[in-house]
Amino acid sequence: MNMIQNRKSQCIAQIFMVFASSMVVSKSLDADSYSNKNDADPALIFECDFDSSDWWKEWSLRQSPKRVQTVDSDEALRFDPKTGNALKIRVDAGGHYGLSLEFPFKERTGEEPEKVYFRYYIRLADDWNPERGGKFPGIAGTYGRAGWGGRPVDGTDGWSARGLFGGQKDGITPVGFYVYHAKMNGKYGDNWFWSLNDFEGLENNRWYCIEQFVQMNTPGKDNGVLKAWVDDELVFEKSDVRMRETASLKIENVWINLYYGGSWTSKDDQHLYIDDVAISKERIGK
Repeated sequence: MNMIQNRKSQCIAQIFMVFASSMVVSKSLDADSYSNKNDADPALIFECDFDSSDWWKEWSLRQSPKRVQTVDSDEALRFDPKTGNALKIRVDAGGHYGLSLEFPFKERTGEEPEKVYFRYYIRLADDWNPERGGKFPGIAGTYGRAGWGGRPVDGTDGWSARGLFGGQKDGITPVGFYVYHAKMNGKYGDNWFWSLNDFEGLENNRWYCIEQFVQMNTPGKDNGVLKAWVDDELVFEKSDVRMRETASLKIENVWINLYYGGSWTSKDDQHLYIDDVAISKERIGK
């Protein structure tokens, strides 16, 4: 009986060890599955190509957001895919909202950076024709306190550098940074349009590679940096930005935002496509 009991005890111990080991592996995979898919590039923090049917899980969401779908064809809007699926985003007639999607650094990586590169590809659909402007994807640190929606910042509560678009003219949509910063005047952020190297804006029905860079300023100094590239050409650079007065404000998230307005709304249904999002510690490029 003692020998049998010993064998039973050994078997139970072995089963418990295997079970415990599998639990550790499962937990590790859940925690790390979002990050650095390319082990050959240690600078890469996150990437998403929207090819997966449940791509939204890569953004820690429980379900897909409204007004979006992944597509690989869309003849009615003269869509030509970049590679595989793209994320199609709709702004409804009479509405503001297209998408608000965030990558929160503290939650996903354990720390908030002082500088970061953010790249995405964008294609304005055939029906894209904004009469007035709104918000595009960018980088932010609002901390739910200030830096958006008419909540001005004072250097201690928040900041943001989302993208922006202006009203389309002659088939061109101007784009830039919409910035809430510590030296802002008034209630709303400043519009800093991109115009270096004769850049005028985006045309409909073609893919563009947009990359943005933010480096936080030293508290008390005007040395924060904002840069932007379109198709690898530098279209904006400003190195005297004052985002903060305290080191507690850092880069909280990358914000995939599409919002029509201001207070004004879209006259018609309008669409655009986004693909191949990447966040990195170094320049990414096309």
